[in-house]
Amino acid sequence: MKTVIHAFAISIIVHVVYLASTIGIGYWKTKLYKPDVGNAWEKAAMLQNEVVFGQTGAPILYLVSFVGVAAVSALVMHVYQMVRG
Repeated sequence: MKTVIHAFAISIIVHVVYLASTIGIGYWKTKLYKPDVGNAWEKAAMLQNEVVFGQTGAPILYLVSFVGVAAVSALVMHVYQMVRG
């Protein structure tokens, strides 16, 4: 039971780090973005007029990845304990 709890804790940590890094990279890119207004007028026909916020993909994928990472973590811990003795 201890291995299962550790595996779920590792999975939570991995997913929190993933989401935090995704948000952090997006924030960093947004802060560093400097639009080129002068050259934008030359390509006015190609500019987008809609912005989409969010993410595509089903939320069930997070559950599947959470359980998958937990299973892999449990397997790695189990093999490590077998090798260690």
